[in-house]
Amino acid sequence: MKLRWTIFSAFMLVSLATAQASAAVVAVMPVQGVNLSEGQSDVIGLLFTEAFARETRTAVTPPSETKAKLAQGKPPMAVATELGALEYIELRALQLGSRVTVAGIRRTKDGAEIFRAETAASSLDEMEIAVARLARSLAWRQPMLGAVSTPAIQGPADMPASPPPPASYPKAFGMKTSLIFPFASGRSIAPMMAAQFDGRMGTRDSFIEFGVGAAIPSSSSSGSNVIQMGGVFVELGGSFYLSDGPIAPYLGAGLSPRIWIVDNPNGLEGSNGASCVAYGQAGITFTRDSRARVYAEFRLNQYILGLANKVSTPDGTQTNGTYHPTELALQLGIGW
Repeated sequence: MKLRWTIFSAFMLVSLATAQASAAVVAVMPVQGVNLSEGQSDVIGLLFTEAFARETRTAVTPPSETKAKLAQGKPPMAVATELGALEYIELRALQLGSRVTVAGIRRTKDGAEIFRAETAASSLDEMEIAVARLARSLAWRQPMLGAVSTPAIQGPADMPASPPPPASYPKAFGMKTSLIFPFASGRSIAPMMAAQFDGRMGTRDSFIEFGVGAAIPSSSSSGSNVIQMGGVFVELGGSFYLSDGPIAPYLGAGLSPRIWIVDNPNGLEGSNGASCVAYGQAGITFTRDSRARVYAEFRLNQYILGLANKVSTPDGTQTNGTYHPTELALQLGIGW
């Protein structure tokens, strides 16, 4: 029954992550054009929306949807809230002669400014490249060194090189669930279930992971020869990605100190106290560039600070050294 509930919880977590990943994260407001026709402003807004969606790999509400709601007299904040967006972007385009300057402000749904950037194209024919650079700057909060003025597009060889990705990468805070299978020579140990807060921060290529959580035995009706254990733990580790795509595998390692409660079999005295494991993990992030990051891991834990080995003697229970179990864990998490 416990295992059933674990599988059900994992299924609900994946369902929630899918819903979060597919929802519109950013709403783009219509372009406020100066010396531009309504049609030209609409095209700039559409080009920016497509560029921002490609850059962030998230769902973006286009100006064609926000325009109708603004026409009803609603402010941008109310429009973003109604659409379920977490952020919105305001755009302004100004044409002087053939030169067109485009500015954007990225805001939270409450109107607080997150980042602003501005770029320019020497003509409307070059607007696609200009808004792509603006979208990249707003997506990664990366300042641009001056306005853009690029030659007309003749072919792929004339496309300007993309700037390097930013050094920092959005952090993610969320939760992780685990199903843990401990093993030790000559002993039978009940599987455990764990839930924890999980935080990740770093660059696009690697991250530091930290967390705090609790684990309990998966069953309380085991036989007399089965060890039951659990408790609270913290963990600190790091991982690096093996590819650059939105779905990316990673490898990592770390340490997890624990305060462990061990219920020994056959009426032996419990061996409670501090412990610590070192772990290595292999995982995959399914939505690396989305606001909701879903990931799964396989982890190998090895106790480096062992558990007290309780034995029965004619004088009662005594401690005879320590033993160091190994654990295999399957983990599923989501962070925002």
